Amino acid sequence: MRSNILFTLALAALSFSTPRYALSDFAGGAGEPPPDMPADTSSSPAAPQSPDTANPSADTSSPAAPTSRKSPRTADNEMEVLKLDGTIMIQHADRSKPTALQTGAYVEKGDMITVYDQSWVILRDRRGDRIGLDGNTVVTLDECSIEGPDRQVRLLLQKGIIFLRTNNADSRQSFFEINTGAVVTSLRELEAILSYDPDKSSLLDIKYIRGSINVIDQTHEETFSVSTNDYDVLTRTESNVGANENRSPLEHTEHTWQNGQMMETEAIDLDHIDEINYYKFFDGEPRVQSENSNILLDDSNVRTPRHR
Repeated sequence: MRSNILFTLALAALSFSTPRYALSDFAGGAGEPPPDMPADTSSSPAAPQSPDTANPSADTSSPAAPTSRKSPRTADNEMEVLKLDGTIMIQHADRSKPTALQTGAYVEKGDMITVYDQSWVILRDRRGDRIGLDGNTVVTLDECSIEGPDRQVRLLLQKGIIFLRTNNADSRQSFFEINTGAVVTSLRELEAILSYDPDKSSLLDIKYIRGSINVIDQTHEETFSVSTNDYDVLTRTESNVGANENRSPLEHTEHTWQNGQMMETEAIDLDHIDEINYYKFFDGEPRVQSENSNILLDDSNVRTPRHR
């Protein structure tokens, strides 16, 4: 009996000591606590924030965070690596550590490419021009810009062999040049092989398959409109030899320069194996070996400069 009385008294004391705002009927009927009482947020979760009102300092690096899409490549100032074999290193214009070149990668203005022995690579720009670099070749893409009808490409060949398959560009602002020491070669629509060895009196050799080419050497500028004559692979002869009267090289012939000067008056007959290897190179096929197919390896080809 006594315990029941004590329990009843305790309940009565608790009801008198409870503040008014502890009840559900807050002052003013607005359901809001007075200023001196902190709001209770433990009973209900916070409302989700929209992306526009979210904390800008929040971490968005989680996998669920959206990532920006890369814009499609325009290839205005770069060339794509179409094919390669062996070891090819690229030194970017920012002079970062050289890295190995891979198929599908891109070479940009200012990049230097080093092709090691028994290796090769084929580059292609947006206009479809193809530039093949053979083993032991070092070249820098000094200029590469393609915009609308304009194509501006300049290669600085330090040494080695370049296989060329280029298209014509009619705009006046267009050019496709290869600098080899004291000689600048300007290309149009052309199929040719260009070799350069700075250690052999800057020996430059150009093998013409077909097309047009301009050459500026140490003493003068000369335009070669390569004649489109029928060529017999077996006899290595042209059907029309009169084109040489204007010092215009026939198809399947070659010229050499040494110390910035052209070495012969008449063009040299091109070895038919060189033409075969030209097409095999772009097809990615093994090339035919020939003792005399590479003029850079034969010191007997050193000639006296021609008289002008």
